[in-house]
Amino acid sequence: MVKVLIPLLLVFVYLFQVSAKEQLLDKVVIVVNGKPVLKSEVELAKEWYGTKDEKEAAKKLIDQILLAEAAEKVGIHASPSEVNNAILRLARINRLDSVDKFREKLEEKGLVFSEFKNIIKREILISKFVHIYLKRNLYEGIQEGKAITLRKLRLIYLQKNKPAFKEKYQQIKALLKEKPFDQLAKQYSDDPVTAEKGGLLGEVKKGDLVKSLDEQIWKHKVGDIFEVETRKGVYFIKIEGEQEKIIHEEPTGEEVSKKLQKELELYLKKLRENAVIEYIDKSLEG
Repeated sequence: MVKVLIPLLLVFVYLFQVSAKEQLLDKVVIVVNGKPVLKSEVELAKEWYGTKDEKEAAKKLIDQILLAEAAEKVGIHASPSEVNNAILRLARINRLDSVDKFREKLEEKGLVFSEFKNIIKREILISKFVHIYLKRNLYEGIQEGKAITLRKLRLIYLQKNKPAFKEKYQQIKALLKEKPFDQLAKQYSDDPVTAEKGGLLGEVKKGDLVKSLDEQIWKHKVGDIFEVETRKGVYFIKIEGEQEKIIHEEPTGEEVSKKLQKELELYLKKLRENAVIEYIDKSLEG
């Protein structure tokens, strides 16, 4: 899972060597944290992950959705241009010179291009989550090299589509000046990854997070607590500290990959434990 995007792209080269399938009548087969997953998405996941086993494909797809959701909750994003560039690279691997031609090939196989774009976007989010969040926390990003400014952040994330959103929002607003921020994060945050650490996101540099968060984080000063509203939720952010650090190339190699893989599996386990997963198609459960 750590070597996220490129290996899967190479596996997906073989998509165009398989026989065409009949178009499936689409239907919702799984619901993950309120997000419906269609039968066509599971079929696409079988091709993407190179498996004929529907249960295995469904499990991997659920894991991908949960990890991408965790990445978005801590402010990581994948821009449309990043997604399009990744698809164009894949098109060229398949000896196609445009995204439109790649789309045509997918549709010939009865696969939905918009769902494929979602898979690519989630893979980019997961890759960034590993390197911006997990890797930096694991290795602390401190080595000899270039000096950069890092800010230590805590956050509370409230998801707008949760039933108790308005109530929790008002409670936090009322308690921000009375209770420690880390306690409120543990009690109220809808992001289980950071909540159990008292909202600790760790250290970020300019440009690490989505623009709406990044601008506000660097506009405020150390000690400030403020909120940022996005389409999906509201963030309460505390800038806990700032310091200049000397960083160099991030550690690489097999040992690093193994450690990150283990760290990612632990986070995924927590995400699964906190997830609400409903199998409409019981044959995919297991």
